[in-house]
Amino acid sequence: MSLLSRWFGPKYNDGQLLAHAQTAVAEDPLVSGTGNVMINSERGVITITGRVHRTSEKDRVEGAIRSALRATGIKYERIVNDLQVD
Repeated sequence: MSLLSRWFGPKYNDGQLLAHAQTAVAEDPLVSGTGNVMINSERGVITITGRVHRTSEKDRVEGAIRSALRATGIKYERIVNDLQVD
């Protein structure tokens, strides 16, 4: 790895961010209907879209992702929660 790529290379690993976020949501027992939840990561910004049944699920999805990323120490820019409540 050259010095320039260390300084100017990709700051975030979107593939890792996406994998950990999806796993966190899928494995959370308090979140139901995750088939309607879509997660994307671009340049360290994780975007959550789709529909959930309750406001508590909306908050829980974001919290699960945030906790999983904090536990693994993976760097990210921010989480954008665009989930809609039915």
